[in-house]
Amino acid sequence: MDMKAPQLYMTFLILLMGLAGQAQQETRHIRQGNRYYDDAEYKKAEIEYIKSIESNKTAPKGIYNLGDALYMQNNYTQASAAFDTLRTFKLDDETRAKTYYNLGNSLLKVGIDSTQLAGQVLPQSIEAYKNSLRLNPGDADAKYNLAYAQKLLQQNQQQQQQQQQNQQNKDQQKQDQQKQDQQKQDQARQDQQKQQQQQGQPQQISKEDAERILDALKNDEKQTLEKLTEAKIKTMRVVKSDKDW
Repeated sequence: MDMKAPQLYMTFLILLMGLAGQAQQETRHIRQGNRYYDDAEYKKAEIEYIKSIESNKTAPKGIYNLGDALYMQNNYTQASAAFDTLRTFKLDDETRAKTYYNLGNSLLKVGIDSTQLAGQVLPQSIEAYKNSLRLNPGDADAKYNLAYAQKLLQQNQQQQQQQQQNQQNKDQQKQDQQKQDQQKQDQARQDQQKQQQQQGQPQQISKEDAERILDALKNDEKQTLEKLTEAKIKTMRVVKSDKDW
């Protein structure tokens, strides 16, 4: 008789009992989380769903419900991470379509709340809605949200382009102003150097100016001579001769 067979059987039973216990804990936490969720106590529901995941990390239901609870608390980034994780799980088409739809909603909310992240997450949101519609083409909500996300992405791209254009205009104006300031500084420096050179050298005059100055000097000299002669004449007096002619 093989003595290893009973040992293997007991190991198998223990494993089954452990898995059954994990499944029961998972189910219990999910049910409790659902009750909290229905009562709008989303934080408590989140805690229960996390416990269910810890009990069974391979079960997608706890992750799906956790994403819902996070979404209802406006934790859209974490919710999108939860729904995105489910892409690696084996799901039926209906559940997978809902998962993509919820992922699209979460990413859309992130894009609405943060204009800086919109250009990154909105395309991902659009792709999630498209994946949902591939699995469930008749989903009117997914169609509407897809169109809305596409419109927001277009507006965001136009806004980004306008901001880039405005920044380019500001940069160009700044460069033009710097160039003008530099030209003024260069001109002022040249004017100063020219003035210093003029102060250090005799002032040059044109030939015409020199001739006019010479003529003026000659005229002044002539007028001065005439004045001196006239004064001399005025000072001369007639001397009477004593001789009787």
